[in-house]
This record gives sequence, structure tokens and C-alpha cells, in this order.
Amino acid sequence: MSYNWIKDKVENPSRLQPFVPIVGDSYDSTTLAQRVAEQLRSLIMEGKLPPEYRLPNEPDLSALLNVSRSTVRSALTILEQGGFIQRRWGVGTFIAKDPPTYNNLSINSGVTQLIRSSGAEPGTAEFLITTRPASEHVANRLSLEPGAPVVTLERVRLANDRRVVFSLDTLSQSLCRNQDGEIPLPEIEAFVRERQSMYDFMRERLFLDIHHGIAWIHPTSAEAYLADKLSIPRGSSILHIEQVDIGNDGEPLALTNEYYVADAFTFYIYRSS
Repeated sequence: MSYNWIKDKVENPSRLQPFVPIVGDSYDSTTLAQRVAEQLRSLIMEGKLPPEYRLPNEPDLSALLNVSRSTVRSALTILEQGGFIQRRWGVGTFIAKDPPTYNNLSINSGVTQLIRSSGAEPGTAEFLITTRPASEHVANRLSLEPGAPVVTLERVRLANDRRVVFSLDTLSQSLCRNQDGEIPLPEIEAFVRERQSMYDFMRERLFLDIHHGIAWIHPTSAEAYLADKLSIPRGSSILHIEQVDIGNDGEPLALTNEYYVADAFTFYIYRSS
């Protein structure tokens, strides 16, 4: 590795190895570049790679992340186009002085991670968990019989105490079980309230891993109920993202509907040629 990178690690021990090697070989080069770019973007937004900090050179990043130099180069191009880094010819690659607060829609991540990556503190203003019969639409999305019992979790998500997202998570009640039987709703609520993540609950308590998600994105306007939940005028522009999360076996696990206040976040999608 380069002398400057080794010297910096010695002088700045708090920054030792913030990078996590990319594992798995079942991804094409474009997806690998996206994953590298997303990891670096997350480190930037979490402050682990601070503004104007010089990144390791391409060979060093390639070794640290366990990917090829061409993948690192593609990832850095993504970040440069997004305004997260600056390349200075003959000097190196630096974190931008004022990196943007974008969220990559090409990466499956939760609202809590999105809020944290924007530099804000996540929170919850309202919380309602119930069981109800699946509507025809929900049943179709989750491959259930209409009327099958589902667990629904409604939350108003906060960023520094501002209402920014109304989310509705739905999964089949048959999935909410462990070795002791059906998990009571208060137990689910306690976990999600503490961790602020339904994904963590599914992974740690239900042992369900999400392989990928399929999302539908709809610009819309806030009707009375959503306007009240988000504390915005009725008819305000909002972004509706509906997503089905798919397990490793190809079966749908959860349905999420998220309604974003229009000016709260900026999203981007990486599109390769």
C-alpha cells in the first residue's frame, strides 16, 4: 500500500480500516461498482470519511475492498458524478467539502439508514401495530390468499424531530413465529421501537434474509390522512415508494409503502449504459 495511506493510518488511528471487503462473486461488474460506491457513500455520510479527506489510491482501495481496480474506478466515477468526491489531477481523490445528502434507489436500504445518512437523527412520532385481513392488493403483492391475516406496522418517521416519512410495513402473520410459537405484537413493537428497523427484526428474530426488493415509485399528492400524519398542507407533493422484499428462495416476505415529504430527501438512480 502507498506510504501516504500507511502514514495516515498511523497518525489517525480512529480511522483504521473503515472499509469492509466486498464478499460474494455472484454479481456483475456494474452491481459490484454500485455496492462499492454505496459503501463509500455511507462512510461519507456517517462522518467516517470526513470532508476533504484523501482516499487511498485505486490499487489500495482495490485491495481493501477485495474488488478489481476497474470496479473501484467505476465506483469513484459514480461518486464523482453524484458530488461526493473530487479528483485532483496528480494529487489524489478527496471527499467533497459539502457532500450531498442523496439516497441511491438502486440500493435496498431502510428509512432509518436513509435518515442517518442525511446527517439527521431518526425517530418515531406515532406507532401502530395491528393484525388485519389482507386486502386483494396486499394479497397479490405477497402471494397470499385474500383475507389471510397480516401484521401491519404504521409509523411516522422523524428526522431531527421533523415528520418526513409515513411508512406502512406489512408481512404475513404466518412468518411472525419462532421456536416458541407466534411472536406477540407487543414483543414485535418493543423490538422495532428500540431498533427503529423492521429489517433488523426480520433478520434477527425471524431469521429471514432479504435478497432484493422490487419497487414502484409514484409522485402523488397528500390526501387528508397523509397530510395530517406528515404535518403538511393537504395536496402537497409527496413521493410514494411501494416495495416488495424478496427472500433468498424467491418468495415475497414483506410489503412496504413509504410516503416521503417532497423536500426532505434527494434520491438518485445509477443507470449504466
